[in-house]
Amino acid sequence: MRARDGGADAAAVAGACETIAFDVEGCRVTLRLAPPAGRPAQPSAAPALPVIYLHVFEGDGDDVWRELLGLGCAGFALAAIAPARFDDDMTPWPGPAAFRGAEDFAGGAPRQLDLLERAIMPRVHRELATAPARLWSAIAGYSLAGLFAAWAAWASDAFAGVASVSGSLWYPGFAAFAQTHAPRDAVRAAYLSLGDREGRTRNELMRAVDQDTRSVVRALSAHGVTTTFEATSGGHFTDPARRCARGIRWLLDQAAADGASGSLDGDAPGLTSRTPDQGGSGGAALQ
Repeated sequence: MRARDGGADAAAVAGACETIAFDVEGCRVTLRLAPPAGRPAQPSAAPALPVIYLHVFEGDGDDVWRELLGLGCAGFALAAIAPARFDDDMTPWPGPAAFRGAEDFAGGAPRQLDLLERAIMPRVHRELATAPARLWSAIAGYSLAGLFAAWAAWASDAFAGVASVSGSLWYPGFAAFAQTHAPRDAVRAAYLSLGDREGRTRNELMRAVDQDTRSVVRALSAHGVTTTFEATSGGHFTDPARRCARGIRWLLDQAAADGASGSLDGDAPGLTSRTPDQGGSGGAALQ
């Protein structure tokens, strides 16, 4: 599956999309499936279907989903995950509060990753009626969820691709950790992006975000991961849904390069149960 420009293809995909929402141990998961453009969704398994796992601060990922359809993306699934305690669940180890009066970060990412691999991903596999070996899985996120996605490259064998969009890679100790540890062999592609004004802050923790992000890019590249860094215009809160969609579109192109597709040459998978499409918004509260 290669993303294509919008227009008629995007409208055709939007009309055939399927959505299901479910809860897993305090997390709300919204799974959306976009069949290949011009094909109706059918309840049959497809080889190497790209599935993107996107943690969101609020909402159900609908804003990112619509941006993806506007970019003409088709033949993939998006699982938007709203964790129970976003700030705590997205941080890899305990850390100091980013703002005066805020609580320190608890470092609950290992627990959240366990939940993702142990319960959420198997449920997604069942809903897609597709064996894990026939999926191309990637993880994406914005802000602290971008930190979680980047950290997963070193912590999980479940993902072939990673997108850290305006990721909180300023998090204490993370850039140094990335420089001194090897990412997992499963990770083949990584996209990192940052707004060109994100480092212009008086916040002592966050002001090094540009330097730290580029350090993580170098660490991934040094271990043979196909890595790209994109500097986008604006600050941390500029067009988060569109930025996420750009990163995910890049991942989908990498999936195509890996031989994964949304079955452009065959039947598209379908969800085992369906719900009407739901509105909502994604994003994150912190850089």
